[in-house]
Amino acid sequence: MTTTERVVGGITRLAPQDADFVFNEGENHIANSTGIYLFDCTAEAAPLTQDEAVSWMRERLGYSGVFTRRLRHIPLALDYPFWVPDPTLDLSYHVVVEPVEAPGWDALRHHIARFSGKSLDLTRPPWQLHFLTGVTGIDGLPARMTVAVLRCHHSSGDGLAARDLALRIFGRAETHPPLPATSEHWSTTAEFVKAVGRLPQHWRNFRQGLTTTGEAARRVTEQVEAGAIAPAPPRRPATRFNTAITPDLTFDVVSFPPEGIRAVQAAVESSTFNDVLLATISGAIAKYLAEKDETPPGSLAALVPMSLRGTRPGVADHPDGNRANHLALLAVDLHTDIDDPILRLRAINASVRAEKGRHRDPDVQVAASRIDTSPAWLLKLVTRLMGLRKQPEGTVETVNTMVSNIPWTGDDMVFRGAPLVKSFGLLGIIDKVGLRHLIVSHHGDEIEISFCTDTAMMPDTDHYKSLLLESFRSLVEGAAKVGTEGTSSDSRKLSRIRPVTP
Repeated sequence: MTTTERVVGGITRLAPQDADFVFNEGENHIANSTGIYLFDCTAEAAPLTQDEAVSWMRERLGYSGVFTRRLRHIPLALDYPFWVPDPTLDLSYHVVVEPVEAPGWDALRHHIARFSGKSLDLTRPPWQLHFLTGVTGIDGLPARMTVAVLRCHHSSGDGLAARDLALRIFGRAETHPPLPATSEHWSTTAEFVKAVGRLPQHWRNFRQGLTTTGEAARRVTEQVEAGAIAPAPPRRPATRFNTAITPDLTFDVVSFPPEGIRAVQAAVESSTFNDVLLATISGAIAKYLAEKDETPPGSLAALVPMSLRGTRPGVADHPDGNRANHLALLAVDLHTDIDDPILRLRAINASVRAEKGRHRDPDVQVAASRIDTSPAWLLKLVTRLMGLRKQPEGTVETVNTMVSNIPWTGDDMVFRGAPLVKSFGLLGIIDKVGLRHLIVSHHGDEIEISFCTDTAMMPDTDHYKSLLLESFRSLVEGAAKVGTEGTSSDSRKLSRIRPVTP
């Protein structure tokens, strides 16, 4: 379970995996998750006001500790930060109502981008809820809408937790959980003394962790040499998206028909929903860079989070009971150097399976668990040193972009009686990963990819959007060709399937 699903009040220590998001936070390295929800408010009598929004949210604070707890740090980082109830909670900071004056999708998009790239104040509970009123003029959507933008810091929960939190606060329940009373009080001095007392045990845990993970790393090397598991991903050529970002964030959303995805899957054995969309993104990036005369000297790769919930002991139930992020970060070869879309898809499928197999290997998991016993001061120091490390010229560590996937589990959401008509999410960009994608699937009847980037890196988002659609069409057409050649008994229908442009 995640932080947002468990303890609502009280003092709890961050797990190392969650604290890592806090230690990495910086001006150009912002770890926020953003969910965007469009509600049909054509029937409302008057636009939402600030006071009404604050009152609405106050009733729902009991759903999650993220709403009422802030981070407090131990001096000298002798232990990891703690979630502590915030007695000075000011909802006027966290809940913001703003009108969108101009009509159309671009006006809404630019309004959201204006604040989505900004960091949350980590001296307060790490969330904000923006209500954008008077949204009009978007094709295919209601005449007037209110758009809710929920931003939460990644240290409080992963993408699935943020999704589930939105499902609760915008649910149809008429009564909401109260804020639990807590008698716990934070004292920095007292907690520092306790942290000093824990140092000997932490040191013993760290030494044991070094031994255990070192032995596992040796076994991993032996397995790689024997060909039993895939080696760690190599460095990749740098692109225009792998430099420092600017504050000028932009994004867009592309829709794909599920029947087209299923058609491609039917034609390419063992390919998954994610494989098809990874191949779509791969083709679009390759074409975009080629048009800029910037084709890299080798294949690019994507960071693809994989949920580890329930896969092994200690993941679903951290010893502290509050681990909020349960992810393995796969570095998947996108095979952007393969022109044929079906061959590229098959290669991506093989790379995904190899990476999943590597991360599911018990020795790899143990070797990667060094963070579990690392002292807070050491993790914080290593994080800063890695930020200062210079990469070899023209290369990046292991990935060029990011592609995440969140299955949507509920569309029956309302805001003051206004029904939800559309939702999507954003992955904010960071230095060296200035193009990120989020796949959202809605019960199989709508598939969307949102992409977020820097306008200096991609001034022509409309063109990249068209390249994503073009890449998807090439996959569907390639699948149809496979069907006509008779290599798949289920693929004769593919020639009649064409993607629907949103």
